Amino acid sequence: MDRRIGVILIVLVMEIVFRLSYTAFVIPLSPLLFTLGVRLVEILVILRLAFSSSGVRARSIPREILIGTGVACLLGATVILGDAASRMFLEGGALKLVIAKQKVHDPFLFFLTGCIVAPFAEELFFRGLLYSWLRERMPVIAAVIVSSLLFAGMHGFISPVQLAGGLIFAGLYEWRRNVWAPYVVHAAGNFGIWILPWIYPL
Repeated sequence: MDRRIGVILIVLVMEIVFRLSYTAFVIPLSPLLFTLGVRLVEILVILRLAFSSSGVRARSIPREILIGTGVACLLGATVILGDAASRMFLEGGALKLVIAKQKVHDPFLFFLTGCIVAPFAEELFFRGLLYSWLRERMPVIAAVIVSSLLFAGMHGFISPVQLAGGLIFAGLYEWRRNVWAPYVVHAAGNFGIWILPWIYPL
């Protein structure tokens, strides 16, 4: 059996057990702190059991991070310009239809969990393991779509934002062949979804 499939199954079982244990037992941790712990454990398991096939190896990690930063800036500018253009025919713009202000009680923990640790765990799992495994078994378009649907579905329901993110991250992984650029764009996207409604008029 392909090592990636074994690790994918282990992480899925861990995720189910963690979620069930949190709801079944009264665990005295905030959901954010619990999620942070779960994602850190998943990162450690993936790196320990499938380091060489997790997508973390790159010729130059700083270069990949720079590419990811450039792509994130370009996407951010495109979103803002697209929203500004949509205001000509849609009152309040299109952006307010897909994102809203999130009330956060602990901004640092939210940032650490939602914008740093969770995106890294998700990129290792969905792109490093799952997408790379799918890509060896189906054409690129099919692998991008399937992995993106699974990524969006993991968030509870298939929202346009999560689906678009999955398509972008998988496309970046296909281009760069490592998780670093997709991770930077994913982290920046999560940060933007959180902070943009507070600084940009929706």
